[in-house]
Amino acid sequence: MLFRIKEYLKFISKATNQHGVHSPFVYDLVTKCFYNKEKRASYKLIKSLIKKSKDKKKINYKTAKLLNRLPSFLHYKKIGIFEYSSNLVIEIISIENQVSVDTSIQTETNYDMIYLDLDMMEPKFDIESLFSKIHNDSLLLIKSIHQSENNLFVWKSIQNHQAAGVTLDTFVLGFVFFRKEQAKEHFVIRL
Repeated sequence: MLFRIKEYLKFISKATNQHGVHSPFVYDLVTKCFYNKEKRASYKLIKSLIKKSKDKKKINYKTAKLLNRLPSFLHYKKIGIFEYSSNLVIEIISIENQVSVDTSIQTETNYDMIYLDLDMMEPKFDIESLFSKIHNDSLLLIKSIHQSENNLFVWKSIQNHQAAGVTLDTFVLGFVFFRKEQAKEHFVIRL
């Protein structure tokens, strides 16, 4: 618990909103997706799913709404959700989105988005195999990056990987984009 508090204080001291972002791609993502205030019919169902969930590591409502907005905003169709024991994330992402979700890595597939919860990941999980399943516009979305020292180490390793381009730390979620046309950059964004 003390680790998370220290991490949160560090996060708050570095975090910015859209005004600290100089990348047009990230600025659009933050202003049009992260901070989107539009009311959606899916939000009522999402709230209900979260309340009914027996998952020990529930997702908060604000994060769930963002998870639901991402596929449509980024025009993603093929999503991989691996190493996760609950269907809650799959349900949230699928509501009103025309997406196909795999729960195990398919050999012939490149994914638009891959979701990982570092707390649910097996210790021997091979991150490199995930990088072989992405394309230029893919997103690797990582939950629980500040939950423990080990999770933070994994997050930093992924950030520093040569394939990772733009990374965003929102404390709850880590975003890794692989856009080759954009300079490697890291942003710390308040949600």
